Amino acid sequence: MTPALKRYHTLIFLLAAVMATMLTACINDDDKQDGNTALVAVGDAVPDFSVTDAEGNVVTKESLQGRPYILNFFDTSCPDCQKELGVLQQIYGKYGTAVPVINVPRSQTSQEVQEYWSANSLTMPFYMSATGLYYKFAKRVIPRTYVVGRDGRISAAFDDSPVADYATLESTLEEALNSDMVRLRLRVKVPATRAAIDEYYFHNEYTITRLDVWFFNAETKDFFTKVSASGLTQENATFDTEYDITYVFRDVRLRAGVYDVFTIANYEHCPDSVEDETALLNMVDSITYRRGMEPNIPDSGPVMTNRATSLIGIDLVPWINKEYLLEVELERVMAKLQIGMAGNTFLLTHNGRKYADINITNYKLVNLNREYYLFQHRDSTAELGAQPDFTMPYHFSDYSDEGQQYVVDPHFYQKTSQTADASSFRNVYESWFGNFNTEDFASMPSADNYGYVYILENTAFKTSQKNGYSPGIVFKAAVSPVFVYLYDFDKRMLQEEYRPEYWPNTIYLYNYNFYGSIRAVNEQSGLQLDELLAYTDAQLKPYGIKQCRFNMGVYETYYTYWIRHRGNGPADPMGPMEYGIVRNNFYRIIVSGVSGIGNSVISPEVMRDNYPNSYADITVN
Repeated sequence: MTPALKRYHTLIFLLAAVMATMLTACINDDDKQDGNTALVAVGDAVPDFSVTDAEGNVVTKESLQGRPYILNFFDTSCPDCQKELGVLQQIYGKYGTAVPVINVPRSQTSQEVQEYWSANSLTMPFYMSATGLYYKFAKRVIPRTYVVGRDGRISAAFDDSPVADYATLESTLEEALNSDMVRLRLRVKVPATRAAIDEYYFHNEYTITRLDVWFFNAETKDFFTKVSASGLTQENATFDTEYDITYVFRDVRLRAGVYDVFTIANYEHCPDSVEDETALLNMVDSITYRRGMEPNIPDSGPVMTNRATSLIGIDLVPWINKEYLLEVELERVMAKLQIGMAGNTFLLTHNGRKYADINITNYKLVNLNREYYLFQHRDSTAELGAQPDFTMPYHFSDYSDEGQQYVVDPHFYQKTSQTADASSFRNVYESWFGNFNTEDFASMPSADNYGYVYILENTAFKTSQKNGYSPGIVFKAAVSPVFVYLYDFDKRMLQEEYRPEYWPNTIYLYNYNFYGSIRAVNEQSGLQLDELLAYTDAQLKPYGIKQCRFNMGVYETYYTYWIRHRGNGPADPMGPMEYGIVRNNFYRIIVSGVSGIGNSVISPEVMRDNYPNSYADITVN
């Protein structure tokens, strides 16, 4: 071969090598000679697309709306593409499905791509397009990698000069992920009652061990997300002018938007999600407080929620280098009852003469609801009747005199004035008065001391405040007569007996004197009652006679008091929040006096209006 021919063959070989390189690499130089080959740029909306993965799942531009993602075009024979695919596999390993990586070959078949994926142990998905999708984005040059923001616009674009490295892509993604995120700080205020503060009873009242914060789309009311936290930081530990304790809930990140926000503290039965706002608002709990009461707040703290209308339409907007402060005010789902006495002994007198001492020793709560709404409901007197479909904000707004608003418990609409008795209603109560027994009495605190108990909301129509509906207290007391008239059969006359050891097991009060038998009452009164019968309180009542029986070393008598809001006077006989116990309220119930003896036993009569309070004078604040 001549030297000239040899040089010719060498030139042909070099040209073939260059052409092969150009076909398998990124075809960079020739493309650049043609000018700008990109058809979309940073800031442009992503063109419409539809791609399908190996399992047949279809992904479109619309299905990814609101999420940042990566769209990558490649060819497995391209060295720069191979390098880029390795970087994208790392990205996929970190973010997973939180940031979809949409790998689309420019022109290869699915089998060719799968062979490369298998050979290089790639786990991220790849997608096929039937429309030559690449050519909506560029004329030539691969790889092409686009980072798309939540708004569906391209926030970053990379080709082969240079190929995007891991650090660059990660930084770009973090910026896209957080571009419309709000850094949220919740300041949670927990009120505690200030009257007669006693740390023994109050130390857990403001405790928060768990907080669930629910976010709903303010327009559609659909569930968006729930954020939970425990171990919140207590911001202050001293009583201020309005709230006892505030907690701080930090480092919450949320997409900017307008939300309805609901908070629930110390509730153990929250689902992970609900369908919508209504499902959460109408949630009824019959688990947390099975007995309808708590003698003391548990160490975990009381269940509390915010007022349902207090955080409606909250516009969370992102601030640069600044947290969005959201203040939450919580209220207990239980009311607090403070129970005490004005004195340790109450004197019974008539015309200046003492005839007995009364010592109230015990008390028992009756008619306690077993269920409660997590969020407080209300209705107005104009619409009372069948239970409505509760709507926001009408049945949840704050209270005012306008509209004669009622707070309602879960069984409010079953308590109608037309109901003859409570027998069909008793199952909703713990310690129903109609099944009264003398067990589970609590000790009555001495004068100048108070007992505390927390009970569930229990409300009723004014016209339905009957035995069996309202929550009540039964007080047990010891009666100590000054003397008892005994009938002396030998002398056929009454004699005053001052020694209790000689008094019989049952004594009778008639005309402000105690008698040891029906015979003694007949002798004094001129009545002709059968002296051999054992009488009930109801049988003796028409004759103005009351009786006390001896039990456990004392003569017992019982007083009942029905806890009901009263009217605000003739001008406002049915004011707001009336006729029952209302959550988060504080009630101080004080036995201020006794005007007579009560009943010898608790034997509830057929339900009727204004069941008597049995001569116990009660002051309620």
